[in-house]
Amino acid sequence: MTILYRTLQLLRAIYDFIIDTFFEIYYGSAKNPLAPIENKIVLESACSLALKIKNRSLKAEDVVGAFIERTKQVNPLINAMVDERFIEALKEARKIDQDITNGRITQEELDRKPFLGVPFTAKESASSKGLKWTFGLVARKNIVAEEDAAVIRLMKQAGAIQIGVTNVPQLNFWGETYNPVYGTTCNPYDLRRNAGGSSGGEASLIAACGSPLGIGTDLGGSIRIPAHRCGIFGHKPSPNLTPNKGLGFSKGDVPTLSVAGPLTKHVEDLLPMLKVLVGENISKVKLDEYVNVKNLNVFYITSIKCLRNVQITEEMQSNVFKVVKYFQTISGRAPIKLDLDDTKYAMELWSYKIKMEKSDFKHNLTNRQGRVNVPIEYFKYLCGKSEYTGYTLFNMINGLLSNVDFDWAKETLRKLREDLLEKLGDNGILIFPSEPRPATHNYSTLLQYGLSYFCLWNALEMPVTQVPLGLNKDGLPYGVQIVTAPYQDHLSIAVAVALEKIFGNNAGIIGHEN
Repeated sequence: MTILYRTLQLLRAIYDFIIDTFFEIYYGSAKNPLAPIENKIVLESACSLALKIKNRSLKAEDVVGAFIERTKQVNPLINAMVDERFIEALKEARKIDQDITNGRITQEELDRKPFLGVPFTAKESASSKGLKWTFGLVARKNIVAEEDAAVIRLMKQAGAIQIGVTNVPQLNFWGETYNPVYGTTCNPYDLRRNAGGSSGGEASLIAACGSPLGIGTDLGGSIRIPAHRCGIFGHKPSPNLTPNKGLGFSKGDVPTLSVAGPLTKHVEDLLPMLKVLVGENISKVKLDEYVNVKNLNVFYITSIKCLRNVQITEEMQSNVFKVVKYFQTISGRAPIKLDLDDTKYAMELWSYKIKMEKSDFKHNLTNRQGRVNVPIEYFKYLCGKSEYTGYTLFNMINGLLSNVDFDWAKETLRKLREDLLEKLGDNGILIFPSEPRPATHNYSTLLQYGLSYFCLWNALEMPVTQVPLGLNKDGLPYGVQIVTAPYQDHLSIAVAVALEKIFGNNAGIIGHEN
């Protein structure tokens, strides 16, 4: 490590300390905890609830009603759900109860509906018939979806009942969740802190027990960032596995880095929900294959040496070592540490992949009715008249300034991917930090961000499961990412199941017992 790098690292640490201190002083110490959970139904897994509904030990109406009441209780504080269909959801639940009672649902139908009568939510950018579909853009504030996105339809076909949609940053393009249409979504563990993004509304509501599971999308960490910061499970599937029709502007006819995936309070719901979301592509993955985690080839990385990111803390690196120790204990073999220097180019490699998609960000911001004039929009923002947030303006100008050598990026990405695939094969996992810090304060991401830890895996097009490991000394969730080779999604999910048994599950803000 050069003297120059050490000096820059020190300067970065000083900068991070100053920013941290400023926000701590600005926000003070009040956390505004959520109300205790009264109805224990909302603490159960979706699979458990579906089973009880099918065997008539619980009514779907009571289950849906319990989550609706919890949402009404917590949403004024966390601002996660932005549009709802409570009346329709309760009607659908009552119909399911009547059909079960009267024998109008065959055993075959019950088997085909793993989430029968269980409520779910989705991020607002996923087209949900009859609900708002704005992407956080003022230009779309009155738009209501006329049909369901493909993944919404798959969940409904699996018997699940949608109760609402949740908040997103503008065009899903930020690691926090706030916009001029709906405002700011807060982290239920500490209302001074952000819930991550872009699926921040989903993760916040699920963690607060307002929904048992939900649909997120991930272009650069948008499932895993909020899952980490809110202490729930999230999975970014392999590429082109889940359908993207109806997600944002997508018509489902163009390949994209963005993938839809599950966010769940309990790990046992992760695999069943992924099976539903992959639809006709189920044959591409081995989701029913048994995995003996003792026999996995295990690798790990502790950090990315990129000074563009906020510097990773020892606490966050210790999460990796906890999982490393677990695997060494159960297998008798020491996991292998990798030192892949090119991971420090994560942002550049991801930027290259984004540019290859040729999506026009400034055109999309106008609801495809023109293009944003950046200098004029900055002037309007300074006058308090802009329809766009500070992070959206940052993304506009950042897009103008980014200059990635495509030939270099393509070759660097190829070599890094080949190196990893050779090591992982069809029986390997990589333990990787979730991000440099637990949940940061609201609106701090413009000054400190650690996107490299997430977007690297989008650029490499590898599946990743975000696994919560508990709470730190400040009561904030933290965890690790488990990475596998493409279409080996079952391996990382199996590891998540094993880790929940060891480290517990802190999902649910108040009233959850490990």
